[in-house]
Amino acid sequence: MRRSHYLLSFMLSRLVFLLFEVAAVVVFARLRLWFTVAGVRGLSLSLIVLLGGFTFSGIGLLVAARPTTIEGVSGLMNFIMLPMWLLSETFFSSERFPQIFQPFIKALPLTALNHTAASRDERRAPLWANWNPRSDIAGVAAYQLCCCAKIFRWQ
Repeated sequence: MRRSHYLLSFMLSRLVFLLFEVAAVVVFARLRLWFTVAGVRGLSLSLIVLLGGFTFSGIGLLVAARPTTIEGVSGLMNFIMLPMWLLSETFFSSERFPQIFQPFIKALPLTALNHTAASRDERRAPLWANWNPRSDIAGVAAYQLCCCAKIFRWQ
């Protein structure tokens, strides 16, 4: 089996599970929070979820590429994901952080994904309105897949 086939199969299997996870969240939001997704907005939500799924699957593969133990992978994942959870406007605005941190916060993939989702939901911007965050996310995902094919430990 070629390396790229194995890595792509991992990412695609993760995306299958992601569909069920997102469906559960959207159904809950619809029933309890009266959140609606319809028409082209549903398509844009699907594309944003797909792009985010590829990106974060790539992060997971890169982190798991070299460590030999589960504990090592877990520690590295926490080291990489915790700053994104805290700084990427998931829970509160990044404007509250000092100005010196702003370039780092803007470079995080979750920040770009959150801005993409926010422009879709809050400003009702079409998917093609602002390609900068989307192209950043797509570039990160493609780069990660290429790096994983080179550095992944196959034993």
